[in-house]
Amino acid sequence: MTTDRTPPAANAATASPMAALDRNRSAYAGLADVLETAGLAEHALYLNWGYRPVDGRQDWATRELPAGELGQMQARLVLEVLGDTPLDGRRVLDVGCGRGGALALMGRLSAPAALAGADLSAANIAYCRKRHVHLRLRFQIADACRLPYPDGSMDVVFNLESSGAYPHVGAFFHHVHRILRVDGRFCFADVFDADSVALVCTALEQTGFALERERSVNAQVRAARELASPGIWRRLDTALATLGKPGLRQELERYLAAPSSGLFQALEDGRVDYRLFHWRKTRPGAGRIDADVIARLATRSARLDAALQGRVSSAPAPGRANAAASAWFPLNAPDAQAGFNVFALPYAGGGASVYRAWTLPRRPGVAPWQLCPVQLPGRESRFGEPLVDDMATLVDCIAEAIGPHTHRPWALLGCSLGSKIAFEVARRFERQGRPPALLFLMACPAPSLPLGRRISTRAEADFAGEVRHLGGTPPEVLADAEMMRTLMPILRNDSALAEHYVAAADAAVNVPVVMVAASDDHLVTVEEARRWQRHAGAGFDWRLVDGGHFFLRQRRRELTDWLLDALRRSERTTRLASTSPA
Repeated sequence: MTTDRTPPAANAATASPMAALDRNRSAYAGLADVLETAGLAEHALYLNWGYRPVDGRQDWATRELPAGELGQMQARLVLEVLGDTPLDGRRVLDVGCGRGGALALMGRLSAPAALAGADLSAANIAYCRKRHVHLRLRFQIADACRLPYPDGSMDVVFNLESSGAYPHVGAFFHHVHRILRVDGRFCFADVFDADSVALVCTALEQTGFALERERSVNAQVRAARELASPGIWRRLDTALATLGKPGLRQELERYLAAPSSGLFQALEDGRVDYRLFHWRKTRPGAGRIDADVIARLATRSARLDAALQGRVSSAPAPGRANAAASAWFPLNAPDAQAGFNVFALPYAGGGASVYRAWTLPRRPGVAPWQLCPVQLPGRESRFGEPLVDDMATLVDCIAEAIGPHTHRPWALLGCSLGSKIAFEVARRFERQGRPPALLFLMACPAPSLPLGRRISTRAEADFAGEVRHLGGTPPEVLADAEMMRTLMPILRNDSALAEHYVAAADAAVNVPVVMVAASDDHLVTVEEARRWQRHAGAGFDWRLVDGGHFFLRQRRRELTDWLLDALRRSERTTRLASTSPA
């Protein structure tokens, strides 16, 4: 029969769960209002953070996404959580179903006997009933901690990114166990602080589940969030202003794991982890979770908050320049005490996040090397600012940003178009008597070689075809119309920037240059890359790899090792020059 029993231990853990329930209802209602006002209802069917495959990491998905599926990366996360779970002829419940996208996807890819969705938000359920009526899905308002379904009525329970909001997660596990048939599967995914993973596993085992498999998808989820369309945030900001709720932006950034959020940084540095689990119900009756486990689970949300508050970059370190808050350096600010500040410039269409995973090791007792990815106007965290398609103007802007930090040893790193920008920035500071100590460049023809292929003024369809030919844009981005509408103006701008720039044949910098090229780069030949030697007035070093034009994504470890070697040589040269007699 249908029941809403809640285990006594769960009741004992928190005197009044209603306050937490009310907060959750309010949050969901607020999110629904913002999405509707922003016109993003159809682009937010999944309400999850997404999944983008990462080379060398395991994938679980066994089903293919339909062509043209909205929210490719979000749909892919649903398939990863499902893994090899059989759905044909099964009864499936999605707890915390949100806008119903996951259930609708299951219905299109399989033939379940029944699909049901439960959600705390009346706005979400109303939307689901209107949007998915043709798929014969059943949706109802329900509290995850008091699920109103009969014992043994489900074969699969699916729960994605919502358990952290439950006031009695132990009660939730109890109800999942109750409504599943014996040997039924619980597909469970969420973000956890380090302590909570073991607690959750203990609670599920004590309830009567056996772990079938688990894995971390931290890297894949972060990769998806890094590709989140800035256009979405522009529309959300407009909606927040329209609703008179601009203060909700920080909460939205956390809820959606925006790359600028503390949650994203906590994922990145390992303070929290994103886990997928498959659990199997092993016995008819639910076991009792130990009271101390219940009590510690009740503070899971507080521990997660504490982990987020522990972000390293929340306050500038002593001696660090005020540029920590600058739009130019969103990831690492230049360090006034650094042995080297290395300013990294991205390839065409890219932003500072291209170098997010790059780190330079700390050296005990020695001035550190600081890698400072540069955020150019009009992209990622600076979306909405005017793009710059003139090299001299862009160099002026960059020089103003990094100029205060050139009194210490510094270097420039660039990839593709970023290499040409770095070259012109170096020339600018050499004329001022403050040249960099090193230019470390990748995947770029010599600056005196004009581009043979000009695409910036082509019609939309032709330009999109050229973008596909150039490569580097992930398939899930190419398949997402909203993201492409955001990315295309940036790519067109950067194409114009590259097309209109050619250095003189005798232009040079009296700076050591390291050039790394790929033998299989379809955009830059080895000979074109080697011609950088003509522009290097203080030594030229050469490295050849494979991996295509965007080899920096697969070769990060080798590239950082070579960068470190070059910095050490430059450091020794600088030290010798400073100690030589006048």
